[in-house]
Amino acid sequence: MDPIVESLLLRSAVIFLLVGSLAGIAVGALLLWAPYRLRALGSILNRWISTRHLDQSLEESVTLDPWFYRYRRVSGVLTLAGAVYIVYFFTVSMDRANTVAGLARHYGYQAAFVGGLLDAFVLSALLGAVFAAFVGLFLLLRPSLLRDFEQGANRWVSMRQAMKPVEVTRAGLDEYVYRHGRQAGVLLILGSLYVLVLLLSWLGH
Repeated sequence: MDPIVESLLLRSAVIFLLVGSLAGIAVGALLLWAPYRLRALGSILNRWISTRHLDQSLEESVTLDPWFYRYRRVSGVLTLAGAVYIVYFFTVSMDRANTVAGLARHYGYQAAFVGGLLDAFVLSALLGAVFAAFVGLFLLLRPSLLRDFEQGANRWVSMRQAMKPVEVTRAGLDEYVYRHGRQAGVLLILGSLYVLVLLLSWLGH
């Protein structure tokens, strides 16, 4: 990783933890001495924002299959040509040793690790190219067979039903903290002080 990027990420993490520690001390103090103020603040900040209307546009299927069938010769030739080029590039044109050495030198990782990732990527690309070549041949020769496969494979899976249990407000944790305000406040202050002292001593060195 670039030293400048690493330094920026480290500083951002330290600042985030420092601000979180100070906020934890403040919240713990409110739990100990003024829990009613924290409850009033929580009623303002705890606004439920549903994301179901945001991902509604993602739940609309986009159908591109008719275009491929309408121009099946052009799409079949282009798909087959792209698949042949990918197979040629990764099996004949690419020099694996030079590629691994260049990537390892550029990103600063060991050559064995880069080689393993490159082999996995090449294998995935070759498998995808072989599959695309079969699709191109089916489009050129027997599009009816591809249509049967496409009807079985194009099954719409809605994420809105899967994410529905997440779209429910749960206030049990807040009520539990309010019921045990003193214990939660003491633990929060102690944990925040520990993190704050640890970070300040680390910055001092």
